[in-house]
Amino acid sequence: MEKKKQTIKWLNIFLLIINISAFATFLYMNQTQKSENTEAFNSDEYLKEVLQLSDKQYEEVMELDQKVFRNYQVLIDIQCETNFELVKELSSENPSEEELKRLTDKIGKYHTAVKRQTVTHFKNIKSVCDDNQKLLLDKLLLEMMEAGDQCEYCNKASCSRRNQLDKK
Repeated sequence: MEKKKQTIKWLNIFLLIINISAFATFLYMNQTQKSENTEAFNSDEYLKEVLQLSDKQYEEVMELDQKVFRNYQVLIDIQCETNFELVKELSSENPSEEELKRLTDKIGKYHTAVKRQTVTHFKNIKSVCDDNQKLLLDKLLLEMMEAGDQCEYCNKASCSRRNQLDKK
């Protein structure tokens, strides 16, 4: 009987430790998700700060971008789904070349559509900028696109694009 009580006591302690661990993990994960959401919001604030946009300009951009961001979500969701289809097909016993081509074409189509939304987003920003802000935006775009880093992999010894980057 005493041994049974001892076993139950240790079992209760073990279950208590598991519950505390689960609760701590839940709190930690919840806090991490909140900070990730804050970071997404801060990217817009960062843009506002770097370009020195007024509140009015910032609001205009947000209004113009409402449709862009909705489109992004749909396109990225379709891209993700298609990527999983591609992995599934590649993992199959005998992947169909026709299906692989169809899926890669679809991925390319949606990648292009996402890029077009990105272009629209930056055109929206540029539409509210003054001349000085447009120069800042051009610099920011070059940094974001890591345009200079692409020259590292280029096989041309001299190129007009490199000169263009050096001027900015």
